[in-house]
Amino acid sequence: MIIAKDRITSRKNPIVMRAASLSDKKSREEMGLFMAEGVKLFSEAVNAELPIDSVLIDEEKFDTLLPMLKNELDGKKYEKTVIYLLSKSCFEKISTEKSPQGVIVIIKHLDFFKRCTKIIEETFLNGDKKYSIILSSMRDPGNLGSVIRSAVAFGAERIIISDDCADIYNPKTVRAAMGSLFKVEVLISDDLCRTVSAIRNGGRRVFAAELRENAVSLNDIDLAPSDIMIIGNEGHGIPEELSAACNGSVYIPISDRAESLNAAVAASIFIREQRLL
Repeated sequence: MIIAKDRITSRKNPIVMRAASLSDKKSREEMGLFMAEGVKLFSEAVNAELPIDSVLIDEEKFDTLLPMLKNELDGKKYEKTVIYLLSKSCFEKISTEKSPQGVIVIIKHLDFFKRCTKIIEETFLNGDKKYSIILSSMRDPGNLGSVIRSAVAFGAERIIISDDCADIYNPKTVRAAMGSLFKVEVLISDDLCRTVSAIRNGGRRVFAAELRENAVSLNDIDLAPSDIMIIGNEGHGIPEELSAACNGSVYIPISDRAESLNAAVAASIFIREQRLL
């Protein structure tokens, strides 16, 4: 690692301006960078050997964080990673946390996140066996991150999301996923109906998680580990055309005192149920 000689004190410094702009999706896409904040996500990024561009440190916490920095960034992979010391004011301009821990890591876009329907089709038509889940129109970044965290915790190896989901690199998504985002393949589809067709043509079943006419209770269906569940938008559910492209619909029976389950909870239940088979 390289520790920059001069501490940054101006909120208009190019380093500060560049990092602060990463809260905007357009800037993230243009620069091919995103940020993760906090000690845990910093360590998770290093442990996953992600391509770290730079690390920003609140100078007031540098002495406390220095042993961790030296330990985590030791080695050839991060020998050119630059550590910038920022004044508290500059750090707070970038931070999206209410109680910042004093470390922000800037990471290059990940090559196991792919935006290509053709790649998805080829993957499944070639006999893919990875345990997967599909997320449709999940527009809240915190919710998307929570679902990813739960899915990975219960064994998901791949997550397919529709291109109208929240940005996978949104700081809220990254924070809610709590490092799980660095451990799972993410494929972004611009046509989930076409994706579902490719999956079914490859010999796997796809089910929509929804309470719809003719939907089958999770208690009454034999799910196989190779089956793929689609979790939809909490407010609007799964589009009819996408539901029609599936093998069927499955719902989780719940008490009549509750209307529905949180998407992350529903995803966890479906995945855990399959993993027990």
